[in-house]
Amino acid sequence: MKETLKLVRVRDLAKVDAAIVSLSAKHLADFDTFWKSRLQTSSEEDRHWDWVNKYLKLSTPNYEKYAVECESITQGLMILELDCYRSRLEPNKSIVYLDYLNTAPWNRPSIQNPPSYKGVGTALFTLAVKRSFALDYKGRLCLHALPSAEGFYTKLKMVDFGCDPDKQNLKYFELASDKAVEIVKKL
Repeated sequence: MKETLKLVRVRDLAKVDAAIVSLSAKHLADFDTFWKSRLQTSSEEDRHWDWVNKYLKLSTPNYEKYAVECESITQGLMILELDCYRSRLEPNKSIVYLDYLNTAPWNRPSIQNPPSYKGVGTALFTLAVKRSFALDYKGRLCLHALPSAEGFYTKLKMVDFGCDPDKQNLKYFELASDKAVEIVKKL
């Protein structure tokens, strides 16, 4: 799987070539080599995430794992669960669950300002919506958001169902089919 895209390199505002690909050992090595220490010493809510462990634990066929590559370095990571969730907006309808979405430390203004690239999280989110359409789920997508990401998902017009006590009190968000269509039309 390979999907090409453009990211904005912030230092000169240039649009640069990037790609979303299936997550591989190279991306896990980039995480260990370039991301992990910067995240662990930060105050980011995901600083404890271990992508190698996630990759190994979530290796059943109902999971898909992706990475964004730009200028030979991994810029973002995402894991989707395709087959185990049902929509709250449209009960009994299947929905893609966005399990994890992570951008590299240097792409986060909270760690490095200005960031190196913009558009990584949006590109991964958009791919998740496209996967939902490809599975005939009509763009339905859900997730539990870290508090620092809630504004991002609200801006994407996801419905906020409030805190979920079964998921560490993280807020549960769901993207309705009509809003998914709007996101895909913007491509």
